[in-house]
Amino acid sequence: METAIVAAVTAVIGFLSGLIVPWIRWRIERKRELLAHRRRLITLWRTTIGGHNFNSPEERSDFGSSTAYSSLRPLMRPEIVEKFEAARTFYVGGGRGEDVRTQMLLDEVARIERMWDLI
Repeated sequence: METAIVAAVTAVIGFLSGLIVPWIRWRIERKRELLAHRRRLITLWRTTIGGHNFNSPEERSDFGSSTAYSSLRPLMRPEIVEKFEAARTFYVGGGRGEDVRTQMLLDEVARIERMWDLI
């Protein structure tokens, strides 16, 4: 009788571990992929932002219609989106750099990076 109980318990534990272990591995891999994706996005945003001169309306428009901005915009604070997309707005440079829009966008990327615990 004890042998049957031990065999049944062993079978149940084996069955459950056969279900649980792959699920845990899948969750770990999913988390790893999400982290890698977020790091790629941060790199893409910084590279794309650094390659634009936002004082030029054409370059602002090019960036505004880019896939990098499309992926960044939903994560940006609404007031920053409003400032960046404001038509005919002139920003006077100074402080940290001449291009205020670049600094606004890079600050948002840094905020998102902290929010995602990547730093």
